[in-house]
Parts: sequence; C-alpha cells; structure tokens
Amino acid sequence: MRITNNRATQNAIASIAAARERMDIAQAKLTSGRKVQSASEDPAASTSVMQNDAQLRAIDQYQRNVGAASQRLGLEEGALDQLTALLVRAREISVSEATDTASPASRRAAGAEVNQLLAQAVQLANTKRGDEYLFGGTTSLTAPYAVGAGAAAYTFSVANPAPTGPRQIEIGAGTLITSNHDGTQVFGTAAGGPLKALQDLAAALQTGTTAAVSNVMPTFVTEIANVQTLLGETGARASQLQITESNLTALKNQIVAFNSDLQDVDMEAVITELAGRQTAYQAAMAATARMSSLSLADYLR
Repeated sequence: MRITNNRATQNAIASIAAARERMDIAQAKLTSGRKVQSASEDPAASTSVMQNDAQLRAIDQYQRNVGAASQRLGLEEGALDQLTALLVRAREISVSEATDTASPASRRAAGAEVNQLLAQAVQLANTKRGDEYLFGGTTSLTAPYAVGAGAAAYTFSVANPAPTGPRQIEIGAGTLITSNHDGTQVFGTAAGGPLKALQDLAAALQTGTTAAVSNVMPTFVTEIANVQTLLGETGARASQLQITESNLTALKNQIVAFNSDLQDVDMEAVITELAGRQTAYQAAMAATARMSSLSLADYLR
C-alpha cells in the first residue's frame, strides 16, 4: 500500500496532537491535584463526589446548628445558676424574717432587698441572644416579662401571648433538639413559679407579719428544686450536642477522605506520567521533523 506524503503528514500531525493532548491531561492533573478534570472522564466517580459534597454541605449546616444550640444552652445554664442564687437568698431572707425576733420594720427593710431580687430575676428572664429573647418561646422578639416598681412591694407581669413553645433546631437528618426551655418553664406564670414566689415574699414582708412570711417560705424549697431539675435537663442536652458534634466531625472526616480517594491524584505517579508523556511528545515532534526534512536523494541512498 502506497502512503503519500500528504497522508504521512496528516498522520504525523494527528500523532503530535494526540501526544500533546495526553501531555496536557497529565499537566492538568498535576496542576489541579485532581484525577478527573470533567465528569465525562469518570461519571461514576464524579457522581459520588457530587453526592458527597452535598452531604458535606449538610453536615456544615448541622454543625452550625449545633453551635447555635450550644450557645443557647450555655446562656440558659448561666441564667439558671443566677436564678438559683437569687432564690437561695430569698429563702434565707424568708427564714430570717419568719421568726418572732424579727420586727415589722426589719421585714419591710428586707422587703426592699427582695424587690431587687425580683427585678434581677425579671432581667434574667429577659436575657437576649442577638435580637431575640432567649426565654421568649415562639414569640422571641417580645420581652417575656416586665417588673412593676410603682409600689412598696414590686410586682411582675407576663407578656401576652405568654412566652411558651419549644425552640427546636435540626442537628441531623430528621433529628431535632429543643435548644432551651421557654420562659414559662423557667420563670413561671402569674399563677406560680420563681417570679411569683419572689413577688409574694415581697408583699408578705411589707405586711410585717410573721404568718405572712411563714406562708411563703416553703415555696422557695420547691422552686429551687425545680430550677435544679431544669439545670439537669440543660446539662443532658449539652452532652447530647457534644456527642452529636463529635459524630458529625467523624463523619465529615470520613467523607473528605473518601472524596480524596476518588479525586485526588498520587503526585509521584502523575509526575512520572507527565515526564513520560513529555518524552513521547518530544519524540513525536522529532520524528515528524526528521521525516519532513527527507528529500528524494535520501530515499535513493
């Protein structure tokens, strides 16, 4: 079969182009650090990488949610600790002023301190995280409680609607956690709770009678115990979030490693591959140049 000069030239050009393309592919792998430059090169691996990337984005969102819930729980834990201290102090005052050695004057003086305890408790109830009230429930943009300081004995009022309703956040696929207790659970309502106990003690101290103070005193034992129960629940939720964060981190590391196996190149191997393809390209160029320089006299030798 006779091969014309034109056909030989076309074959040489095609060989050079193919060698150059293979060299460019190796160069792209080395530059990008990726085995696959386009999905068409390995559809199965590309599909797996895209699915893993979507899962990684979801994990990142779950981790942000865990962080937000942990921050809420931290704020609540601090508020509960302070509320406990206020209730313990109020109980000490009630015990001291429920005796016959206390006078109406001393009780009224103690009442001024209880007024301040009530005001501080309302301030805790109105703790904010950003623009939202931590204990606002589903109406987190409205202050849940207010203190009334217009009389000798301070009072408090509850927002309408009341600060109730769970604030849930997703920390995994289909897994929700209540980030913190609402105001009604922690501080109570007009019918009962820590704020009501402080209000009743402030009023009892202003009456100046032993019986009035004695009637309120047992309430603080119950309220302190209730707050400690809430603290226990808060601690359990914090532990759950820590475990969830550890699991999310471990899963993320596994997916990142799997993605690396699918798409990251072996640098030593690709450098060797590039060197070989550069040599092949240079050989093709040299052969073509040699062939194109041949004359009739070379063939007749």
